[in-house]
Amino acid sequence: MERTNDPERERLLRQAIQRAGLKALLAWYTEDIVMSCGTWPCVGLTLCLYPAEGTPVFYAASTEPDDVLPTGFRHRRFPAGSDAWSVLHGLVYADLKALGVPPGQLGIAADDGQHAPPSFAGETPPLTQRAVQAILGEFQTCDATEVFSRCGQRKTGREIEALRRTNAAAGAGLEAFHAALIPGATETMVASSVESAIQCFSGRNGCRLARGWAHVQGGRHIYEAGTFSRSSALRLEEGDLVLLELGTCVDGYWSDLTRTACVGKISERQRELLAAVKEAQSVAIGAIRPGASHESIDTAARNSLSRSGFGPGFIHGCGHHVGFRYHDRGPSLQSGSNQPLGEGMVITVEPGSYGAEFGGGARFEDNVLVVPSGAEVLSPMDKSWKP
Repeated sequence: MERTNDPERERLLRQAIQRAGLKALLAWYTEDIVMSCGTWPCVGLTLCLYPAEGTPVFYAASTEPDDVLPTGFRHRRFPAGSDAWSVLHGLVYADLKALGVPPGQLGIAADDGQHAPPSFAGETPPLTQRAVQAILGEFQTCDATEVFSRCGQRKTGREIEALRRTNAAAGAGLEAFHAALIPGATETMVASSVESAIQCFSGRNGCRLARGWAHVQGGRHIYEAGTFSRSSALRLEEGDLVLLELGTCVDGYWSDLTRTACVGKISERQRELLAAVKEAQSVAIGAIRPGASHESIDTAARNSLSRSGFGPGFIHGCGHHVGFRYHDRGPSLQSGSNQPLGEGMVITVEPGSYGAEFGGGARFEDNVLVVPSGAEVLSPMDKSWKP
């Protein structure tokens, strides 16, 4: 994917900055770097000073690969050693002055405890709010978390195309999941097959780097799949229901999918469960349109499962925003979320039901774009169990 400035994203960001009465935003969380700059940091030591007027400035440590630097931005390099913060302090202060950003009109996002990883996820996390405040010193900032949240909830045309690529890569993982469901395979064996298929998608269809995080729960573990996601060395047996929770990231853009399938022959009670959850998802997707509340989508799925008798097992919300991280900022699809959906939002729709009385557990999750006519599913629903 070419790392050039996105004119639509630039317009949305500058409008949001001006509406908030600010002169600039300072981004450093990985999801905000992807949104504002269209690039996925490697080591995570990156910042972006995005002004209401003027050229944005991208700050990267000396250890950051050159191909991470976005075009259309001013670039500032700083050493990754012990003097990094003092050098970065001088660079940022000079640019704030040059862009005419006074104290009190620089917006930053608070730490909500959930952040997307850089591509070198095993070593260096993104910068912390405390570190950035140390870099800024006495320069006064204001909380612009809601500005970042609103901007991230609406995806541009270019970002939607990026999410299509992510879902295509995830589709390779879904194929591997179904192929790996054989008696004797462990949950971790299935998960590794899924992650390998996704990473091997790198270099295809305009994808530079694809990564997958697969969690597989089968047998007795599926009862807990609505509470947490974790693979283990448990061996799958004939007749086990198996659930895959899958996060996929391609060049910084995320999808969040879930599939449920059976090892070998499925029982009638299991078939009823899967069919009911699939129907609830279909009903919920059919309720999506601009102006509908987040809560109403959850209610549609919940009512459908209640009619089929599987409602008591629906123990979580029906979905969330997705795209710049596994779980984007913004309201969830759950009771009490009265905010309206808007065109350009991408949400997950993931009803589920779990319990021994239901013969196991099941969840189906897909990523859905809100369009003027209603909903467009971005993920490969064909790679799913069918009634």
